[in-house]
Amino acid sequence: MAAEDYTFGPYKIHHTEVFYSTNLSYAMVNLRPLLPGHVLICPKREVKRFGDLTADETSDLWLTAQKVGRRLETYHKASSLTLAIQDGPQAGQTVPHVHIHLIPRKSGDFEKNDEIYDAMDEKEKELKQKLDLDKERKDRSLEEMSQEADEYRKLFL
Repeated sequence: MAAEDYTFGPYKIHHTEVFYSTNLSYAMVNLRPLLPGHVLICPKREVKRFGDLTADETSDLWLTAQKVGRRLETYHKASSLTLAIQDGPQAGQTVPHVHIHLIPRKSGDFEKNDEIYDAMDEKEKELKQKLDLDKERKDRSLEEMSQEADEYRKLFL
């Protein structure tokens, strides 16, 4: 049986970028991570807005984030996690598919804690420009992202 690829809004995500999945959600490495361990948690069904998720999808999405967060926080020797959703264009969402940004945090990783939200918003805008222009993924290759996903996949065995 062939491995399953995923969708992230209008984009295809190669199965090697995904390191954890349930019946309703999946976790993938990030093309443009802000910090080590910055990953995305997404529902398998393409859903544009958080309020459009079913109760089961909402529960599974957050339980997946909790499970992934615990493991990545330990793996990266972090002391905290940032979890964020940009729900709609005015909130900074550029890919029309609900996703949770999960970012392991360490003391001093940003001078001011809230700067991470500005950085996240800027990365989303840059990503949209790259994808809209059909430019190559220059920031991280599929091979590099697959290697990271392979490491994370081991955390769930």
